[in-house]
Amino acid sequence: MPLLLTTYLATEILAPFFASFLVLNGILFLGRLVPLLDSIFGFGIGPADFLRMCAYLLPKLMLFSIPMASMMGVIIAITRMVGDNEIMALKASGIGLPRLLPAVTAVALATALLAYFSAVTLIPQGTVAMQKLFFKLAKEKIDRGIQPRQFSEGLHKVVLYIDDVEPESGTWRGVYLSDLRQEKMPMTIVAKSGSLATEMEAMRLTLTLNDGTMHRADGEVTQTIRFDRYRLSLPITPPSALAGTSADAIGKNGMRQHQLLAKAAAYGPQSPRGLPLLIEYHTRMALPVGCFLLSVLGLPLAMLSRPGRRPVGVPLGLACFVIYYVLFTAGKTGCENGTWPVLVGIWLPNALIATFTIFLTRQVANESARFLFEKLLNRGQELLAGLPGGKARGE
Repeated sequence: MPLLLTTYLATEILAPFFASFLVLNGILFLGRLVPLLDSIFGFGIGPADFLRMCAYLLPKLMLFSIPMASMMGVIIAITRMVGDNEIMALKASGIGLPRLLPAVTAVALATALLAYFSAVTLIPQGTVAMQKLFFKLAKEKIDRGIQPRQFSEGLHKVVLYIDDVEPESGTWRGVYLSDLRQEKMPMTIVAKSGSLATEMEAMRLTLTLNDGTMHRADGEVTQTIRFDRYRLSLPITPPSALAGTSADAIGKNGMRQHQLLAKAAAYGPQSPRGLPLLIEYHTRMALPVGCFLLSVLGLPLAMLSRPGRRPVGVPLGLACFVIYYVLFTAGKTGCENGTWPVLVGIWLPNALIATFTIFLTRQVANESARFLFEKLLNRGQELLAGLPGGKARGE
């Protein structure tokens, strides 16, 4: 009987979990995609690369969609069982809330582990892959822009012009380059030949020029330098909202857990560069724990409903979810400002939600939470009825 009951409850929870997971990811993805449409069209992303980009964005969204979907899955499943009098039948058979906890805990643990795997493995891998994708797209855009006897496009503050391209080797002939990245000291290079090299692993784009002259001006002082070979790193700046601040700056989102700790220790845990890394390290562990707690909390919230009455589990679950993330955001902000220690600011919301979950679970198991909830609900209806134009409404 326990195994059968656990399997039945887990099956009932998984269906609304997957439905909520798909809907939430769709909403979050659209919200993340809309501000980036200009950059996406600017890079000329095709269908295949667009699907890759969606896959690389998904782990970051999952860190927020999994806890919400898991909590909603538990609440919707148990609320349906309450409405169909299945919970009442289980209670009549001597099966109360403690016997329902193992199934909910198993689902909560599975979703928490999925969120943890997404946080510590998929997000760093997705960030690095996103960087390489946009580096490749930027390289392709530059290649398309570099045409014989045309000024190039796609290079920030760098103008490139070539006379001809050898079809077999791809070597440029007659290269003119104007580098305006240093506004106080612009540089002009004229070379007989040149080539463009890509180092995908290092995410570096290098321009090699042969047999030319470099002309630099600093105010009224000019300088001319002849060279046999000159190497120049070209600027590549993919959209910062997707892949970081530059093509070679992955940032904390691309680091693994041990790398975050090592860098934080090297910079100093309280230093301006080390503190964000330490916060990111604890955030990746705290949010999956929060996923577990919110999922377990869904069980007593759903059991507050009564057959034939309006379900209250979903709105209460949404309220608890919002409160948790408001507390988490406030704690994280306090850590970034130096007001709170990292352990306190990041883990305090989990401690509060765990305390509330234990309290509410015990109250529901003892059949005492419903009377407290109904008293609060009646009091709320009385307050609404006292407002201008308000009236008490029965369920």
